[in-house]
Amino acid sequence: MLTGVKYCGGCRASFDRKSEAERVLSEIHGEAGKDPADFLITDAVTGGRYDVLLVVCGCRTKCPDIGAYGYDRLVYIDERGRNEKK
Repeated sequence: MLTGVKYCGGCRASFDRKSEAERVLSEIHGEAGKDPADFLITDAVTGGRYDVLLVVCGCRTKCPDIGAYGYDRLVYIDERGRNEKK
């Protein structure tokens, strides 16, 4: 399973985006019932296609533009936690 991670610009430095991304990725692995080794996690690249696109935002604005990515499952993280879009 290919997971692309897209980070916001980080203007809210008090939010530890990396730790939150690691926590949610661990949850996603557990939900899928798969070994974390079955997942390939990479920085999202323009034009990329992902099974899961994880967008990590420091606030509710959700400023990252995701129009250039293909995905089957979209998961946002912000200061409120995880929010999945269908």
